[in-house]
Amino acid sequence: MSDSQIIHAPHTLKKAKMGSGPGKLDTKAIACAESAVKEMAKDYTQWAQEDVSSLDAALGEARARPDDHAQAIRTLFRVALDMKGQGTSFGYRLITEVGDSLASFVEERKSLSPFDQEVVASHISAMRAVFSEAVRDDGGDTGRALVEGLHRLVEKAVAQS
Repeated sequence: MSDSQIIHAPHTLKKAKMGSGPGKLDTKAIACAESAVKEMAKDYTQWAQEDVSSLDAALGEARARPDDHAQAIRTLFRVALDMKGQGTSFGYRLITEVGDSLASFVEERKSLSPFDQEVVASHISAMRAVFSEAVRDDGGDTGRALVEGLHRLVEKAVAQS
């Protein structure tokens, strides 16, 4: 029989839930963070459109270098993932959905066929349309139809691979 010892861990989660202890929520910090996000939201469409331009440039690179798409795919994935993460935070849930679709599409790709490039271009065009028309949230019926159309394109491209 070994020497064993029972260690009783402190119940910090219970204290945090009750609003005390080291894990308690700092309402001032939360208010400060919310204020910062609100301030950043004023510039979101500007830098999001710069991200769309980065996607466009990466697609141009893929088209210009038919034998080497690795860097373009990495850029497409990274920027689309960033946009996916930011869209909903700034009131553009449709951008989150389109960014997710694009990131998922290019994530495992080693190269982009001409049809794959058109799928990417369709995602970029959708993002441009969202910003040019200031489509907030999920875009309603039109937004759902847009996302469904992109999903069908992705499915067709995947079936061709």
